[in-house]
Amino acid sequence: MLRLVGLLFYKFETFKKVCIERYLTKKVESHGGRIGGDTLVEHPSSIIIGRNSFVNGGQLIAGRESKIVIGDNCMISYNVHIRTTYHNYKSRIVPMKQQGMRESDIIIEDNCWIGYGAQIMSGVTVHKGSVVGAGAVVTKDVPPNTCVGGVPARVLFRL
Repeated sequence: MLRLVGLLFYKFETFKKVCIERYLTKKVESHGGRIGGDTLVEHPSSIIIGRNSFVNGGQLIAGRESKIVIGDNCMISYNVHIRTTYHNYKSRIVPMKQQGMRESDIIIEDNCWIGYGAQIMSGVTVHKGSVVGAGAVVTKDVPPNTCVGGVPARVLFRL
């Protein structure tokens, strides 16, 4: 009996993830790409996913006035955070909490792989054919056909 309950629970959880994945994929501008059911999505109308690309569980947080563009044939691993917004912080007089937010587009070009737990910061372009290593924090553009890693991310080698 316990085995049957476990099997039913597994089937239900799988069904739920598939339904959420289909719902999320329909909410964004998808050209044949998919978003995993464990992904947090904000402002889906500002997210574009190319053909044959897949976003696993993580965060796609686009601002109201900025976009996340993911090209064709991209692999975005689990727990990746892609966020187009950031807090202002430069004034020493005004408390940071009251300085407001800024937004810049994030573009991930075709044939890129973003590793587990990486963070792609606002305004970054990951150029065609590049790999972002697990846990990297990408604060600057990634040149074409390179592998970057670390905090902050730096070029490790050319592909």
